[in-house]
Amino acid sequence: MVNQQSGEAATGGLVPRRHLLVSLLAAGLLRPHPAPAGPQSKSKESQLPVHVSTLNHVSFGCADLKSTVRWYGRVLGMAVHAFQDYGGGQTVLRVGNGPAYVALSQLDAKRIGQRPSRLPHFCWGVEDFNVDRILRALSEMQAPAQAVLREGKTINGVNFDDPDGFPLQFNPIIACGGGGFLGDVCDRSAQVDRQPGDPPPIPVRTLNHVRLTVPDVRRTLEWYMKLTDMHLQTYQEPEGGPRTPGYVGPQIPILRVGSGPQFVALIEGSGPEAFRPHVGFGVERFDPDQIIKSLAAHRVRWRIRERESATVEVLLDGPDGVDIQLQDVSYCGGRGPFGNMCS
Repeated sequence: MVNQQSGEAATGGLVPRRHLLVSLLAAGLLRPHPAPAGPQSKSKESQLPVHVSTLNHVSFGCADLKSTVRWYGRVLGMAVHAFQDYGGGQTVLRVGNGPAYVALSQLDAKRIGQRPSRLPHFCWGVEDFNVDRILRALSEMQAPAQAVLREGKTINGVNFDDPDGFPLQFNPIIACGGGGFLGDVCDRSAQVDRQPGDPPPIPVRTLNHVRLTVPDVRRTLEWYMKLTDMHLQTYQEPEGGPRTPGYVGPQIPILRVGSGPQFVALIEGSGPEAFRPHVGFGVERFDPDQIIKSLAAHRVRWRIRERESATVEVLLDGPDGVDIQLQDVSYCGGRGPFGNMCS
């Protein structure tokens, strides 16, 4: 059985690997790599690092799927633009103009109210997507992985876990969580279902960042930088300061995804906090005062953090304990009023 929150298919949707590879080869996603002639054929060319271009999506389990879908539409202006029928079903919300998305699934009734048993999931978008090459790269990392056809017809990327147990995924860069062989067929005309009296939403435009809480930042940082071509572009809470009042711990590495400003942040810690998803969304013409007024109109709890006494960050509690951060679309986890000063 494969966990639905990680974007993987359940047992009933699995396709035998032989059939999958044949299908992918026919579609041109798997290209044979002929061994060079002569003595060099004994050595294998490394497929590392995997070249990642974007953050493609995040996914969460929901205690009340219907009300959570409405919350993201009402507060953040995310429209439902696709559905996935496998593994109990996922509702796919478009971030901005896409293809980035948020996938929401209904939790089993027995798990509601219990401590999460699965760490947060996120997925990278890969421009030159090649299942064979990615599987070979992950084998070099000794990371068990699988690629399946969702609903028997849509490539579901490559799913795997990192050494800390975070469920991760590589997807085609154009995947929007929809149909078609590459998962790139979504309802581009979808609009938010607004109700009379709803305040205007905060129109998020981008999936800006994810933050993971890991037991050993240095070990995880080395693993991610070996697996992918993400670059270490800056540190938050640097050892020599300045630091945010109340923060105690190692400096926080910021890994740029593709050309940025999207990034992955790694913070050291353990326990229940590691199971709480943190995701940042980008807002055009970021105005903290205006965002606060909008959140108040939606009766959403918010808090302001002035990181390192320079960068204003707006944080709010999403449904099911998701920690949401709203920043300017240029935010790269760096310094300055908009956090967009990065190396």
